[in-house]
Amino acid sequence: LSTYQRTRVEACCERLGLTSLSYLWRRPQRRLLRDMARAGVRAVVVKTATMGLEPADVGLELHRKATRARFERLHERFGFHECGEGGEYESLVLDCPRFAKRLVLEAARTVRLD
Repeated sequence: LSTYQRTRVEACCERLGLTSLSYLWRRPQRRLLRDMARAGVRAVVVKTATMGLEPADVGLELHRKATRARFERLHERFGFHECGEGGEYESLVLDCPRFAKRLVLEAARTVRLD
């Protein structure tokens, strides 16, 4: 999360009497993405919004080494946030050790908004 996002979430939580927990905030993104993959988190890109990613990239699997290597190259070239924290992409977690059951995408379609 950016500082702006974090402080907004914290302010909202405070109004509701909740405590915001940001354990992953400011962790090095490359290592975080790798650690999540090693921990069994299976997520896919569901939206793209940056130079270097196209609508055809919807469905990229974040746990794949090839995806992570591509994101590293995009970081070097464009300053791309490898975990998508700058809005470069949105993701959906399909499976992880905490899930009782995995999510299965049986059908999907790409919609391009210009």
